[in-house]
Amino acid sequence: MIKTNGSKSIVFFVAIVSVQILSGKAFATNYATNDDVVKEIEKTLLFDKDSRAKIDVYKKKKVSKKSDFTMTAGDEKEDKPNEDIEIVVVDPKAENFDMREKEKLAYNSALIGQYEVAVELYKQVIAAEPDNIYSKFSLAVVYQKLGQIRQAKTLYRDLLKNNPDNQEEIIGNLLSILIEESPKDASYLLSRLTTQNPDSAYIIAQAALAYDKTKNYEQALSLLERAILIDPKNVGYKYNLAVIYDKTAQNEKAMDLYSSVEELYSDDNPVVPIEQVQKRLQSLKNKL
Repeated sequence: MIKTNGSKSIVFFVAIVSVQILSGKAFATNYATNDDVVKEIEKTLLFDKDSRAKIDVYKKKKVSKKSDFTMTAGDEKEDKPNEDIEIVVVDPKAENFDMREKEKLAYNSALIGQYEVAVELYKQVIAAEPDNIYSKFSLAVVYQKLGQIRQAKTLYRDLLKNNPDNQEEIIGNLLSILIEESPKDASYLLSRLTTQNPDSAYIIAQAALAYDKTKNYEQALSLLERAILIDPKNVGYKYNLAVIYDKTAQNEKAMDLYSSVEELYSDDNPVVPIEQVQKRLQSLKNKL
């Protein structure tokens, strides 16, 4: 997730740009493969002694509105801009338009769905500042949103090599990509990570998602139950466990968990699709 300074009043800059293709010298076309990604994750964290000594080292610091764990992720509509947002038209090619303003413009463009504009602006910043980790990470996130997975994986892989401060977020995004793109690769990697981090609810829950993708529901159930024992207040884990119970026709268990999710749901932390929870709960009740 790309972060802001938390200010309540947000100004959205709308760019007047024509998207240009930068020369191949600025951005490598040697895309990272899944094997490259797996190896880099292992080198970065799996065998790092300090990381192994930490409990739940991979857990994200904040949860976004769209849960990283929900099994229906990707079906929701993009968030709409706040009604109080001020729209300002600017020209990023102006002489006084510096890199920080371009970063701000790129971020705001991404927030309102102008992903192609965000990509072009982040590329301009990186071309001028090759070591700008923030812009590289932000560009990778935008690529991921656009479904340009090869570009996203390559940037994430390169970032990990530089030992950035936000390793956990990069690892999380890479795991999400691997789970969607190659569940078997993700299962292999996550099985090793869970061995190294047996008390990490986050890694265990991610492994469950990978097994769900391969339809190994028994293993997915076992892992999610472990994750909930470690982190019993996590609504996302309970929702995913309810989904698998639902898929495997364990209706009573699914109903109990859906009801628990409904009770724990909060508009301030909407990590699960509550309308879908209520719909499935009602459907199961109608079968009684």
